[in-house]
Amino acid sequence: MKNKLTEKFFIKINPAFFWTSMAIVIMLSLYVIFENYKISASNYALAADLNYVIDKNVVKHKKNEFIECDCEKRFKRDYPIMWSGRVIASFVSGEDVGVERYDKKTRYNQFYLSTQGKYDEKLGSDIRVNGRMVGITCAYANSIFGACVADVIADKITYL
Repeated sequence: MKNKLTEKFFIKINPAFFWTSMAIVIMLSLYVIFENYKISASNYALAADLNYVIDKNVVKHKKNEFIECDCEKRFKRDYPIMWSGRVIASFVSGEDVGVERYDKKTRYNQFYLSTQGKYDEKLGSDIRVNGRMVGITCAYANSIFGACVADVIADKITYL
């Protein structure tokens, strides 16, 4: 009775085919695991040396080149602004963006913009923002902006 059940539910496979397919599955699994591990390990090693890889170019930073500031703050009242510029970065899944102003001679030539769902374009778009400057943020001072920037909440965004 046991033999009839096994014959009915199990297919006989050639042992050479079985072991060859198992070897292929194991090799592919190891390749995927170690390929991802290698990337993580190399990024960790680069971060430990304060080197960062950007588009296959290595940029070396010294410890004293990083911006360490305590100027991040919220203002007691909002300041109305009307600034124009180009979108250079996207944050929070596109809900917030980084903008570089056209007027480079101002105190805040870049700003962090909370779009409040009013922006749905892509990077490089030219925009005019009517909104409120609510403070100063240093959140992306060491990466995107290179300095502490104005924190702006958009009331209206116009595409130029």
